[in-house]
Amino acid sequence: MECINARVSFSQWRLRAFRQLLVTSQPLTTQVVKRSISTSQQILQSNEAASKEQTDTSRLDSVPPSQRLPQSPLIAYSRPRAEKNRKRRPTSEETSELSKNPWASALASPIRMCSITGARLPSDLLGTWGLVRQPETDMLCMMPVGLMQDSLQSSESQGPSSNKPAPANEDLSQSPEAGLQDKAMDEAFAGEFLPAARNKHTGRQLVLRITELLPLIRCITEPLSKKSAKKPPVARLLPFRWKHPQGPVTTSEEKKLLWLGNTPEILLQGMRRDVCKKLGAALAKYKRVGTPNGVWKALDLPEYSDAGLADGLGQLEMFDRIQSGGVLLLGSDSPVGGSQANISLDSVTLSQTGSNVPVFDLSALLSVSDLHALREAHEQFKHSALFFRPDDKMGIDAMVSLWKIKRLLGDTDLPGQ
Repeated sequence: MECINARVSFSQWRLRAFRQLLVTSQPLTTQVVKRSISTSQQILQSNEAASKEQTDTSRLDSVPPSQRLPQSPLIAYSRPRAEKNRKRRPTSEETSELSKNPWASALASPIRMCSITGARLPSDLLGTWGLVRQPETDMLCMMPVGLMQDSLQSSESQGPSSNKPAPANEDLSQSPEAGLQDKAMDEAFAGEFLPAARNKHTGRQLVLRITELLPLIRCITEPLSKKSAKKPPVARLLPFRWKHPQGPVTTSEEKKLLWLGNTPEILLQGMRRDVCKKLGAALAKYKRVGTPNGVWKALDLPEYSDAGLADGLGQLEMFDRIQSGGVLLLGSDSPVGGSQANISLDSVTLSQTGSNVPVFDLSALLSVSDLHALREAHEQFKHSALFFRPDDKMGIDAMVSLWKIKRLLGDTDLPGQ
């Protein structure tokens, strides 16, 4: 057998199909009625056939022409799509638990790109840098404005016309940590630094995100601090949205950009000052040591060594969120004798939970004057070691600042402090 429409072209078949679909319903043909003897059953059957034909015709008219066309098997017999596996939303208990964890809050901060390395890291682990104007020389210095908020606010409140130098930190001048600044910071804040570049729409200062690692800052300081006849090398760090004509930095201001040669020292001293300020605020708010579920726990070390630190942590009683804390070592000036080089642990394992907690050696992270001022101002620092478990945003900021300065130094060998 052979298909009748095998040799019919597609255009002719399509035209014939559309004619059949779009043709109006034809009236029923009248049949010739013959006089014959008929029963009631035959009459009922003829009436049912007529009503059925009328129903089929009305159904055909009600179906739109688009649905009468032959459909593709991909549409008619489509496979069900696989449902996307979505993550479970955290409960309120889990959210409140993570909000008090300094490591979770720091890692959950918005991801930003480093302007030098191009690495994408949480914003809490990156430093905030911006252009700061010095009225005396009218130069635009690229400096860590995130560590200079107090001095910039005080300088801006005084105004550029004031001849009085701005204080380095207004809050620290009234606290026991007023003498924590070294010579490098004093020289850096000798003039009145004012924020230079601001967004035209929001009025906020334009800032860059830079990975604050001391070896990295030292490596880029020498090439960026060189003087050039045209544009300074530091101009390459500015994004295009800052430059003329879209940005606030004009061409003349771009030639005044400056990267100070002592930027690593300024960064280190600013980071130390920030750590002392935040630790001092946490020490002033939570003065009691050893309270149940408290912020500070004294560690009685049998000896100032790695084994002694493990023994001291093993004697701690279990309390809430102990895995969110960290160990603060106070160095050889503590009541327990020994050298600070005897403890070389970067982290230690808690026997209570089996989790690791960081170890911050303040004698290596801070200068001698900073540590001495903290000990004189707060009685908590008279112990040989402390276990610090933050309980609010103030404590979390202090812990993150310790983490940042430890990451800043890394394995860097510093000269005599």
